[in-house]
Amino acid sequence: MTKSKIINMKIDFSTFKLISIFFAATSLFITMFIRNSNCQNLSFIQDAEIENTLLEWVLPLYKVAGLNSNSVKMYLINDDSINAFVAGGQNIFINTGLILHSLDHEAVIGVMAHEIGHIAGGHLIRTEIAREQSTAAAAIGTIVTVGLLVAGQIADVDIGGTSNLGTLGMTVAQRTFLKHTRDNEKTADISALKYLNLVGRSARPLAKILKIIGKQELLHESRQDPYLRTHPFFKDRIETIEANISANKLKYVENPEEKLRYQRIVAKIIAFTEPPGKTLLLYPKNNNSIANRYARAIAYLRMPDFNKGLSEINYLIKNYPKDPYFPELLGQMFFENGKPEKAITALKLSLDLLPNEHSIMLSLARAQLEVNKKNQTIEALKNLKKIIEMNSEDLHAWRLISISEARLGNHGRANLAAAERAYRIGKFDLAIGFAKKARKIFKKGTPNDLRAQDIIFYSSEKNIK
Repeated sequence: MTKSKIINMKIDFSTFKLISIFFAATSLFITMFIRNSNCQNLSFIQDAEIENTLLEWVLPLYKVAGLNSNSVKMYLINDDSINAFVAGGQNIFINTGLILHSLDHEAVIGVMAHEIGHIAGGHLIRTEIAREQSTAAAAIGTIVTVGLLVAGQIADVDIGGTSNLGTLGMTVAQRTFLKHTRDNEKTADISALKYLNLVGRSARPLAKILKIIGKQELLHESRQDPYLRTHPFFKDRIETIEANISANKLKYVENPEEKLRYQRIVAKIIAFTEPPGKTLLLYPKNNNSIANRYARAIAYLRMPDFNKGLSEINYLIKNYPKDPYFPELLGQMFFENGKPEKAITALKLSLDLLPNEHSIMLSLARAQLEVNKKNQTIEALKNLKKIIEMNSEDLHAWRLISISEARLGNHGRANLAAAERAYRIGKFDLAIGFAKKARKIFKKGTPNDLRAQDIIFYSSEKNIK
């Protein structure tokens, strides 16, 4: 995907504390796993349409929850499991499986309301405290157990060595922690119900998706999700939600426009993540709905079959001229087929329809650089600087800025941009090297020189740590 792109990357979760693994596993397990790993391989999807659609749906929830929408970040993970979680403060991570396997978009909104409940309730901080307390409880549990054994107050226990003592201690820890996570889940559910009621949305779809997952409780333990083996309380959660639905008597009224947008993002995810042949089976030629044409256009792009893809996307652009995402896809088609000039035209149209969308702006800059002419490089640099103004952590933008400046002969600024990127990805030695190269070119005491000094100083501090 261009701005529907999949990014395989290793994310360092060493500073993250996790809460609310909504369905997939116990919070305890995930927390411990992440903490005991230097990094976790995750595949992220970046897509302007999907991100903006989800954001539009949750903005009213942020408001009623008292959250600053600018402080909450959403990330889409390319993972087929039904899951969502909060990590690293106010970051919501959503698996594609949640979108693909939910009965409708209202279920997705319901799950996100639950995650917002965790953020608003400060559960991330409290979970860390509970984790520390559970660790202490494990130690105390082991000590107490040993004491009772020595005193002869526990009979017929085959401890078989210290490992079993540790297990006994961990049982205490798990009880301490799991009670806490149960309480958090209950509180987050109650908060979600409150938020949904306030914005006029029914919680019924949330209850339905919980029922889907809750059916795993009937499976043999070996086939159950770990979350269910330690948190068998879906029945209670569903009953609470359904009681709320009955009390509020809020009818579920389907929104046709939202349904269509949901169908589009589902089609988009499938088309970009599944083999093209499978997509064409799921979205056959005899169905010419927007979602079906959209999915086929993407499938043809990936095959590749440029002419068939062009036919599908041109139909959508002609019939829906105010939709910014169709010319965005057209721009991607042209770019990937070696036609950067035509890609620029399409992406400019997309950007006219959706001004200041940084992902489309990045695609435009990439196409402008591909042309490899001075005037287009200058235009690309302007767009890239706008992106950095909106998001100084955009690594792709920093890389392209470095390339642009080098092409224009601005080697000091090229090295500085490379240093900025290296610093942000934690390659501090590399950041120092680029910053020192930049300082050899800049006049002493200029803003660029001072910034290079800052990078050297802070990178050196990071290296010491």
